[in-house]
Amino acid sequence: MPERNMDLDRTSSPPPSKLPPSAITPSAQATHRAKRPNELLLSNNGYGGSDDDRRNHGTDQRDALLLSPLSDEALLSADPDAAAANVEYPVQANGHQPVVIPVAKHNTRKSHLTSPSIYRKAKRRALYKNGECNIVLANVSKLRRRYMQDLFTTLVDARWRWTLCVFVMSFLLSWLAFGIIWYLIAFTHGDLSPENIDNPLWSPCVINMKTFMASFLFSVETQHTTGFGYRMVTEECHEAIVFFCFQSIAGLMIQAFMVGIVFSKMSRPKQRSQTIMFSKNAVICRRDGQLCFMFRVGDMREKSHLIGTTIQTRLIRSRVTPEGETLSPHVTYLKISIDDNDERVFLMWPTIAVHIIDQDSPLYGLSAADLLNEKFEVIVILEGTTESTGQTTQARTSYLASEVLWGHRFRPLVKYCKTKLMYEVDYSQFHDVCNVDTPLCSAKDLETYLMINEPKVI
Repeated sequence: MPERNMDLDRTSSPPPSKLPPSAITPSAQATHRAKRPNELLLSNNGYGGSDDDRRNHGTDQRDALLLSPLSDEALLSADPDAAAANVEYPVQANGHQPVVIPVAKHNTRKSHLTSPSIYRKAKRRALYKNGECNIVLANVSKLRRRYMQDLFTTLVDARWRWTLCVFVMSFLLSWLAFGIIWYLIAFTHGDLSPENIDNPLWSPCVINMKTFMASFLFSVETQHTTGFGYRMVTEECHEAIVFFCFQSIAGLMIQAFMVGIVFSKMSRPKQRSQTIMFSKNAVICRRDGQLCFMFRVGDMREKSHLIGTTIQTRLIRSRVTPEGETLSPHVTYLKISIDDNDERVFLMWPTIAVHIIDQDSPLYGLSAADLLNEKFEVIVILEGTTESTGQTTQARTSYLASEVLWGHRFRPLVKYCKTKLMYEVDYSQFHDVCNVDTPLCSAKDLETYLMINEPKVI
């Protein structure tokens, strides 16, 4: 009996794990399944190591080099520094010394998703995905007066309901104001007195204008030239003739002003930008041996293309100067290339904008683990001229650090259709990405690794 119990205990005992049980959590397992293994294999001597070591211990070291097992609760916690604490765990290698791998410890505190302040902190951005700026002006002196001084631009930028309200009220108030003046002209001339109102020998300023409602209708007829069959101006009052000319000119100015506002709102470049599409996420992967930051852009119009299109990107991230000054926000230029060309592109079909992470890039020292805790925003500005109207249009979007996918690549969506004898673009796959093997280290470390391990060409 004792021997049987010992056998049962021996068979029921779990096999030893290479990582401590505290490091294997449900969120960590989910993160391990979601992330990709690293192409670079560490050894006891940094980036060096023989081919046998890489083949024998590749699986263990790839598992250890996965990204930090941080869940959404940890990323949205109130204290980002406490969300991930670096803990070093030894990974046993067969017949070799253990390699110490830093692994981020998962924060198991309760999620703060219900807190509005934490949500705003996690989603803080200067530019929304639709291109609108997330900026509020505060303590601006005489702001309303400055807006009224540029009334045309204010009405063009206003919402449609406010523009239509101003459109309707401008006509109603002008009709009412001019109607009151016409009524006063008739009243001062004596046309509304009881002894003259029905006197056929009396010559009024305006024929058949005996009430205020009649003066209002005559104001509408004068401003839009829709009447003068029943009510009309006579030669009796010179002030009525002068005011008649003044109202005709004022009515034309009001119509031209309101038509210009409506036309400007309908034809402004912002409406053309609605057919410009950006990918929901940006990706980081290797292209031609270099780590690259990439996003996709496309134009959904088939006939009216954009001419002289340029794409510019800016990186917003705080920076501390050598003098100790904190520059927040600080804008840095990111160089973009389209295929083998510069920033200019002709959007015949959706294309991928590429930023090569080299020594001149501000993302040169960014690794996959740093991406989890990094706070930055990449602003994308596309500007071009509409082929049909000749107007300059601009489309904008932005990508936060949480919207950048490390180790992914965009799926191709342009193919040649032999039945239609033309290129076909499948926009249903515009945002689709696929996993690719990508080093989790920074571009700086990757360059150092390649310099050490790749054979030098003599």
